[in-house]
Order: sequence, then C-alpha cells, then structure tokens
Amino acid sequence: MDQVSPSAHRLPTALLAALAVTSLVAAAFYGWVTYGSSILLTLAETGLSNCF
Repeated sequence: MDQVSPSAHRLPTALLAALAVTSLVAAAFYGWVTYGSSILLTLAETGLSNCF
C-alpha cells in the first residue's frame, strides 16, 4: 500500500516548466526594456511600425 502515485511527479515538472516560462518572459521583458527604442526606430524606418 506504499505506492507512489504518478501525480507525485507532476509537481516538480510543473515547477520546472513554470520556472522556464518565467525566465523566458523575464528575458524578453529585459530585452524589450533595453532595446525597445532601437527596435521601434528600426521598424519606423522600414515602415513596419504600423504592423505592430
């Protein structure tokens, strides 16, 4: 009766996935804060700023 249920392995997997997604979002936000004005100016120069 001391069997480990399969759901016991879901918590570390879910936490690892949440950490990966949070890291990716944080890196994208940092990149946007750092290079956002350059990105916007480049898009404006090429005429693509209206697409975003």
